[in-house]
Order: sequence, then structure tokens, then C-alpha cells
Amino acid sequence: MQEYQVPKEKASVLIEMPPHEPETRFVFLSPFAQSHHGAETPSDIFNVPHAFIPLFREGGDALLARHDAITWVMIGEPQRTEWYYYGTRAGAPDAAVRLEFDTGGHIDGRVALVGPSGAQRVLDVVNREEGFLPVERGEELFLVNLGRVLAITPEGL
Repeated sequence: MQEYQVPKEKASVLIEMPPHEPETRFVFLSPFAQSHHGAETPSDIFNVPHAFIPLFREGGDALLARHDAITWVMIGEPQRTEWYYYGTRAGAPDAAVRLEFDTGGHIDGRVALVGPSGAQRVLDVVNREEGFLPVERGEELFLVNLGRVLAITPEGL
């Protein structure tokens, strides 16, 4: 009997899931996303209502990670794998922020102020987001689990 398989693209991510040190894992991206046109992105995988997310080591060992236990995800090759995010945020203003986590750590970065006119403040963006918020730091892109964020300090406050 022949088995049907959808070819998926392997994408590297660095995951922080306390109490463990950040570790490189892989996700597999479908050529078709469920929530937008085109290929699936890491954001699509982490912003799902499922309790567990499959993550893989280089050798193929699988880990089912509890969605809520992940603090942040740093995306490998973000311009390629998070193509939909970069297309959506093109031309949008952004704001510098510091996100403080329940682990005691923090990330300083920039949040794209994507939204309707009059609703493009940091407060508006984080209150609209559910799950993982994209945060840029130079050429790096993090997906930050808002459920693990204790405080956000926008620049200039």
C-alpha cells in the first residue's frame, strides 16, 4: 500500500522553555497555510489553539512541547520562513519595547504597529494579538509568548 505524504519544509527555531536552556529545534512547514495564502510559517505553527506543538531535534527525535511552557521562539532565516509577517508589516511603523518575562529574563526589540488607523499603539497591538507576538531585534525575529510576559515597557514612557 502506498502512503501519501505532503512534502514539508524543515525550519530551524531556537526555543526557550524553562527550566531548560534555549535549544535549537526544527518545525516542518506545509506548502499551504490554513489561515492565509501561500506556505505555512512558524507563526502559524505556534499560534494555534492546540495544547502541544511538535518540535524535532536534528536526529529526528520528537518533543511535544506544551504551548504555554514556551517563553519565546527565535526564528531561523526569518526573512524566508516568516515571509507572510514581513509582507504584512511592510511600510508599517514600529516601536522599541522591553518585554519582561515570568522567568526573570527580558527581550529588547521592536514591535510592528500594524493595525487600523487610530489603533497603532503598542497597547493596541499587544491587546489584539493572541499567543505569540513577533518582536524584531536587528536581523533576528522572535515570537514571544504573551502568556509569559509580565510587563511591556514601550520606548518613551
